[in-house]
Amino acid sequence: MNGFDPKALLGRFNRLFGGFTPGQRVVTAVAALAVVVGGVMFVSWVSKPSYAPVFTGLSSADAAAITAKLTDSGEPYQLADGGQTVMVPQADVYQTRITLSGEGLPAGDSNSQGYSLLDKQSMTSSDFQQKVTYQRALEGELSKTIESIEGVQAAVVHLAVPQDDVFTTDAAKPTGSVLVKTAPGTNLSSTMVDSIVHLVAGSVAKLDPAQVTVADASGKVLNAAGENGGGSAGADARQSQQIAVSDATAAAVQSMLDKVVGPGKAVVRVDAQLNFDQQTIDRQEYVPTKPNTTLTQTKSKETYNGAGGAPVGGVLGPDNVGTGTTGSGKNNYVKEDSTQTNAVGTLKEQTTTAPGKIQRLSVAVLLDAKSAGSVDQTQLSSLVSAAAGLDPKRGDVVQVSQMAFDTTAAATAKKELDAAAADKKRADMISLGKTVGLGVLILLALVIGLLRSRRRGGPAAPQEIEVYRVPTGPAPVDALLEQAESRSAAPHRESVGELRAQSRETIGTLARERPDDVARLLRGWIADGS
Repeated sequence: MNGFDPKALLGRFNRLFGGFTPGQRVVTAVAALAVVVGGVMFVSWVSKPSYAPVFTGLSSADAAAITAKLTDSGEPYQLADGGQTVMVPQADVYQTRITLSGEGLPAGDSNSQGYSLLDKQSMTSSDFQQKVTYQRALEGELSKTIESIEGVQAAVVHLAVPQDDVFTTDAAKPTGSVLVKTAPGTNLSSTMVDSIVHLVAGSVAKLDPAQVTVADASGKVLNAAGENGGGSAGADARQSQQIAVSDATAAAVQSMLDKVVGPGKAVVRVDAQLNFDQQTIDRQEYVPTKPNTTLTQTKSKETYNGAGGAPVGGVLGPDNVGTGTTGSGKNNYVKEDSTQTNAVGTLKEQTTTAPGKIQRLSVAVLLDAKSAGSVDQTQLSSLVSAAAGLDPKRGDVVQVSQMAFDTTAAATAKKELDAAAADKKRADMISLGKTVGLGVLILLALVIGLLRSRRRGGPAAPQEIEVYRVPTGPAPVDALLEQAESRSAAPHRESVGELRAQSRETIGTLARERPDDVARLLRGWIADGS
């Protein structure tokens, strides 16, 4: 009866496996285990569905509500981005999104709904309610905008917008404050803080960027109101600019001193003080035209002619009556006025000083006394002043001194480097010696083997080497054993046990060198035995 016989198949496998050497058994077992594990992992990977995000950027409350709904419905899900992203199998993304949206998820933050709050107003809303609702909507829209910045998880915006006043001089100015929560391990750069400040200021009428405060969730003030970028963002920018100016000046002086006293023989330190005040100067000058151009000219003349006048002067008499004198002659009066207006040109000039101007530079140069003994300090000070661009009118100072440098650390480091180099050289030599020694041993083994083979062969003529050829069809193993025994017994007369051991070794060599032929031979042998 022809059919599948598990016992016969198991028996054949046991006979085949029993004929293996211990090393072949271990290799076969490891290969079988690897195939089983790889198959299980492949099946698991193929059967595992691919997940796609259904909602991203969720708050903790929305994520909790969505995962609760998915758990109740039995839908598998995964969380990513620290719980802000919920993923479901890719085939169920759209249906899950529609189902959750129908249930009002994600609900979002009720305080940052944005302009959707305006849709909930009724006709009976008062003017105050409308203004408050509009302000809440504006705050919500700004929060959403700030949250879209990379690295910002959540943002809360508060605006203080005063009511319009008839007297504009007494009107209060609007202010704003922003609280941001960043992702773990993320810090907002000064550029990002400035962008938040200008986004808020540009969205509210009459809001000055200097009136916007930005803080993070840890309570650190990133931008303080009233300082116009005087928070950490502005301070970082000013400090970076001062450091850049100091480093550039020090590098210019250091490169020059390295050529004079040698590398490592001079230390340069520069302290730059910058003026970050922005000044605007308006200048107006009247310039006369050349030649003079008369615009208007007015002349007037007044003349008076008259006879002698009334008595003038005199003394009192006994009856208190004056005894004056009578004037005589004629009176003439002439007055002339002339007014001329010439054309005059006007020159207006407005100068704005950009912040960051160098206010003062202080340069300190320290030379190694051992290397700079012959250097003229006066001449060197002049060179340093010219290289650093010092201006005495600005109050810049330069100080050049000589002191003995402490070279203990440098000497210790040099010794350590030399020791490390010597160790590396020694290790390379040892490695090279090992390689050369191994090569010598291999060469010596080859020479000894060649000498032994010649001594064993003697002066006899060289014999023809017989090459084993594994037949293409099945053949019993006994034939191979007999062939090996006959071959080994021809040139050497040895015992039967040694011949069989040598035959087994020959068969093992054939199995390693030509595994396919040996496998085909074994299959034929198994087929004949069954």
